[in-house]
Amino acid sequence: MSIFKLTKITTLLFILFVVMSCASKQQVSSEDLKVISKPQLLFLNYSISKNASDEKTIVLMNQIITDGKLKNKSKTEEKTSIEDLECLILDKDFNELEKISIQNPLLKIVEFVNDLGNFEKRILDLDSAQFSIRLQLKPKAKHIVINELTPLGVKRHITTKIN
Repeated sequence: MSIFKLTKITTLLFILFVVMSCASKQQVSSEDLKVISKPQLLFLNYSISKNASDEKTIVLMNQIITDGKLKNKSKTEEKTSIEDLECLILDKDFNELEKISIQNPLLKIVEFVNDLGNFEKRILDLDSAQFSIRLQLKPKAKHIVINELTPLGVKRHITTKIN
């Protein structure tokens, strides 16, 4: 073999050695892969009802996770009042990632035309209703908590584990 070919082979081996030694040896966890994967949407459907003494019960009807991305919506300050709900998105250690306000689903505003032909609004106080929450699923999100804002403070109703 000529020295030229030997030098070429040695150079190639050296480059190969350098490239291989620079390769990452870190393990990739499933949580890291979730960050890399496609964005996902979470749909949660709940039922809310109240009894004669105005105690509310919230039940999860179903949850759906699908690929997709929410359209950008402008963040406006929502006014919350007593009996409204708040949805907390929490990580595995129950640290808050995001908070969403939900107007009381048992109070429905209905518009109609009265006998004089004028528009009127009425607020209906329902005993039961269904409501849905649609949100961009954050990779670290593991739990959803629904709280009610009461005159005495915040009352926790239901904690949902994200499947």
